[in-house]
Parts: sequence; structure tokens; C-alpha cells
Amino acid sequence: MRLWIELSGEHPTLPRAEALAAFEAEHVELREASWSSKVLRLDAVGAVARAAGRLGLAHVVCEELAHGDLEDLRRFARSLDLAGRTFRTRARSLAPDLDRSAVEGPLGADLGRTGRVDLVSPSIDFRVLVGEEYVLGRVLHRVDRHSMEARTVTYRSFRLPISLHPKLARALVNLSRVPTGGILADPFCGTGGIILEAARLGLRPLASDVRRKMVVGTRRSLRDLAAESAYLVADAGRGPWKAGRLDGFAADPPYGRASSSRGEPVLELYDRAFRSFADALSPGRFVAIVLPSEEAVKVGQDRLELVECHTMRVHRSLARNFCVYLR
Repeated sequence: MRLWIELSGEHPTLPRAEALAAFEAEHVELREASWSSKVLRLDAVGAVARAAGRLGLAHVVCEELAHGDLEDLRRFARSLDLAGRTFRTRARSLAPDLDRSAVEGPLGADLGRTGRVDLVSPSIDFRVLVGEEYVLGRVLHRVDRHSMEARTVTYRSFRLPISLHPKLARALVNLSRVPTGGILADPFCGTGGIILEAARLGLRPLASDVRRKMVVGTRRSLRDLAAESAYLVADAGRGPWKAGRLDGFAADPPYGRASSSRGEPVLELYDRAFRSFADALSPGRFVAIVLPSEEAVKVGQDRLELVECHTMRVHRSLARNFCVYLR
């Protein structure tokens, strides 16, 4: 299947990396891939819909139906028989000067020969991407950004100002490449944001933290939101992980507050955690983790292979590095 993903554009590389990792997690074979800052185009074989449904840093995933100039798309539209089904046609340009009506109107007229327009809840949602060429597609999945906003820590029963936004937590889960049904551990579960997204994606999450307050709070939030996990009070460097039992780790550990690391220098905490990760994972499994500095990134490299790192600037003195390590 040929498809394209309209990326969120919130970071130069992280949205694309998340999408590719989600497809890898679901064992989708990618025969071809090309991209710009806004769009990722793929030729994919496998569980495409399941992989598409995992995404957080995207807007729309479409199956590609036709490409060329506008007349090529119109010829294809006239060849379709919608058999009276409802449809909607929307266009998006990669440049700011698109006259949408000049695209949507003619295509709508062609499709309307055998179908009926429904702008609210159509059975077929067509989308046109206008760049160097025109591309017509059928929407497979729309990322529910409103739902993710409703899951921010502000609206959860256990609230502390130290949680990743759900879209970033979901991206981190996807970067871990844990498949649907796999076991993902977060040994710094905090307020439970990563665990919540893992549960919603159909993974089997394992939440742990050295602070009992965090584990209890995470459990309360997940129960309120009808999500399930296993829970442990455990030190990340001495977790009760058994080799080969986990499919991956995703974590956003403390990054400099003495209270959250119990006075232990954070680099020492990271070193102990990475040693535990290396012992717990089988070869070929991944750790996706947010780290605050180049020094912290290097600590991970002492134990595991760094395969990608995406730096997100928070403010002048703080950057967050979304890193992926391979065992």
C-alpha cells in the first residue's frame, strides 16, 4: 500500500522518527520511504492501519490513490463508482497559496457523479495533497489531538507539574518499538503519562518508581481513565526485571532536582538505570528515554548503542534529548 503521513511539524526530525518507529514496532515492511518536513510518503506492506493508529506527532494518514496533475486526479475520480456512498473532499497545500475551491470543487463534481457529498461524517474521506504534484488519497486515520489534550496532567486525578505532554509520551512509547501486546516498562513512572499512552496503544505496561506516592498516583489516574497496568515500587537501578521478559523501556527520568533523585547525582542514577536496562533486555530490544544533557546521553552509550537522538529546546538552559538505545 502506498500512503502518506502528514506530520505535525513540531520538531524537525522527531515526528518522522516516531512514525517510522511505529511501523517498525508493528512489523510493517517499508519498501520505499521519502519525506519532507511536513510529509512522510511510504510504500508499506503489513499492519498499516494498526501502525497508523499509534501516532501522536501527526495529523492524518492517507492511502495514496492517484497522483499527477489535477486533470490526472479528475480522470481517476471519474473512473470510481462510489455506488451512492457519501464522501468528502479536502485539499491541503504544502505552500501557502492554494485556492482550495479550485481543487475541491472539480473533484467533488467528478466524485458526485456516483456518490453523495457529506461534509460531517462521510463514509469515504478523500484528501488532496498539493506540492510538486497533486496526490489524491483516502483518509485511513486522523490523529485525535483533542483527546490527547484532554489527557494532559492538568485533567488527571494525580497531578504534578512534571509530566510529558501525551503526544510526546506517545512518541516516546513508539520510539521504544514495543509491539501491540508487548511488555513496556517505565521505571520512572512519575504521574503516569507514558504508562497511560502505552495502555491506550494496546501494550502491557509496567509502572514502577522508587517513590510509592508516584506509583499509587499513577494507579489512581489510570483507573479513572479505564486503563490498566502492573505496578511496582522499585529502584530503577535494581528493578526486578528478568532478562528476556521485557520488550522495551520508555522513560522520562528526573533531570536535576535533588528531591526527585533522593539526593543521588543524576548521572550516577542514570548509570545504574542503564546497567539495569542492559541486563533486562534481550539483544535487539530498545530503550526510549528523555535525557537532559550530552553528558547524560554519553552515560547511556557506555551500556547500550545509541541509534538516534532528537534534541528539543525547552528554554535557553534546558534541552530535552529524545534518545533511543539498542541492546
